Amino acid sequence: MQLLLLFLFLFIAGAFLGWCIEVLFRRFVSAKKWVNPGFMKGPWLPLYGFGMVTMFLMCYLCVAFFPSSWTFYNPLGGLFGREAVSGPSWYDLIPILLMGLAMNLLEFIAGVIFIKGFKVKLWDYTNMKGNILGVVCPVFAAIWFMIAIIFYYGVNPFLYVLSTNVYTYMFGSNGIGAHFGFIFSLGVIYGVMIYDLVVSIGLFARVRRFALTSGIYERYENLKESFNASLEEAKKKMVTSLPNPHTNGKPSVLKEKIDEMIYIDPELEKHKPNNYDENGRPISIEDESKQK
Repeated sequence: MQLLLLFLFLFIAGAFLGWCIEVLFRRFVSAKKWVNPGFMKGPWLPLYGFGMVTMFLMCYLCVAFFPSSWTFYNPLGGLFGREAVSGPSWYDLIPILLMGLAMNLLEFIAGVIFIKGFKVKLWDYTNMKGNILGVVCPVFAAIWFMIAIIFYYGVNPFLYVLSTNVYTYMFGSNGIGAHFGFIFSLGVIYGVMIYDLVVSIGLFARVRRFALTSGIYERYENLKESFNASLEEAKKKMVTSLPNPHTNGKPSVLKEKIDEMIYIDPELEKHKPNNYDENGRPISIEDESKQK
């Protein structure tokens, strides 16, 4: 039970941190506006919570079950019971590969659940080369492996120290007492999150049924296509009116080459419809069989 409470803390911490990262990413990189990246209303993304716990467990399992002669990165000492301080080694590739594979698997499972179960695309990789069902692709798979490297070398040792301190705070140094205020607060947070989950699932189901039966979804798609066409025409007119459409009169050849390597159709990516409405909420999609 005590370890369960510790993992619950790590889960909610990862879910909140992931939500902050996604909000900033969409504001300054992808959507260029403030949006709620999850299908829930609160400041949490369960995928990142599962990711935090999974990567933490992967590190622990490698230390616990592989031979003690295999030295893993341990800059502070005392990491998962191993006191000897050690720097990076080739053995570090094992937990990094396991974490990267686990995160890609989590992303795939979560993406399929949302698309098939909730009819919602929280992310869309359909225009990325090598994608599978539009929920995973080589580019973001590589990004997850990079995150695994950052987590392993830059986060895991300090996260272990934080987790031990939180554990001691909750249950005391002897592991017997319990800080009921902290545990109660954790329970309240999970209660709110579970309520948010139930409401969000029910809300999406009702909105989708109403949109399909009333014809609003079809009218919305037609309006969106018309708006995108008008916007594209306005952009073309603006670009052609400029004396130098490209910086210094030269197109970015490198960017064009990178886009050709990553995207199936680079032009389609430039004008791909947003997965979020004007209120920053995910847009429900039709079932794939109905789309065909």
